[in-house]
Amino acid sequence: MKVVLFLLMSTFVATVCFAHQIVASKKENSYEANYWNHDSFEPYAKEQLKGVKAFGANGKVVSAGIDYSGSAPKILTDADVGMMSFSFDAGQWIKGTKGFELVSKNQPKGIIFGTLKSHKFSKTLFSWNEAFAKPVGLYMEIVPLVNPLVLKVGDTFPVLVLKEGMPLANAGFESSDEEEPSYKTDAYGIAQIPVKKKGLFIVAAKYYAQQYADPSVDAVTIQSSLSFTVK
Repeated sequence: MKVVLFLLMSTFVATVCFAHQIVASKKENSYEANYWNHDSFEPYAKEQLKGVKAFGANGKVVSAGIDYSGSAPKILTDADVGMMSFSFDAGQWIKGTKGFELVSKNQPKGIIFGTLKSHKFSKTLFSWNEAFAKPVGLYMEIVPLVNPLVLKVGDTFPVLVLKEGMPLANAGFESSDEEEPSYKTDAYGIAQIPVKKKGLFIVAAKYYAQQYADPSVDAVTIQSSLSFTVK
């Protein structure tokens, strides 16, 4: 039974929760956190956005805060940003007889095939500095090994995936170019990501584990993304 549940949850992670990523965008005098779902952006509950870090074009930390007073969170900084990162609570999910659902802590009654909590971390690059080729201390993060802003369609993008500061081997991915690519990180946490399209490019690494700290769910999935524009 446990093997069947694990397989069900693995499919669940790959096809539902992982499809969404959180991406920063620049406005006239502020920044926003946008919830990406393949070719479009979706609304989200503003309390899901848990934290922000910002770095200037010189690679140094700049002050950043989240303004929750409006209908959607607004990110305020004291300087222009070269890179911004978010932590995001993607909520609790179930697979039931009606398919996949995002639910509150009060789960609906009926047959449930699996329960999952989803967390997301992200980085968005607006400009490049060599400091951005180093980790910034996220629980899980993608570190670019070259300047991605000079990549063109047809190039390969080398990245390092870290979890708790250590290389994560055999991590799977999703990108805005491919839903279920076959490439994974090697024993050193490094992967080669093909760039196939112009425009907003998002690549995200994924991690899945059984959950023991939270009795309300059976499993946890963590995704960490890196986004930038391919010209």
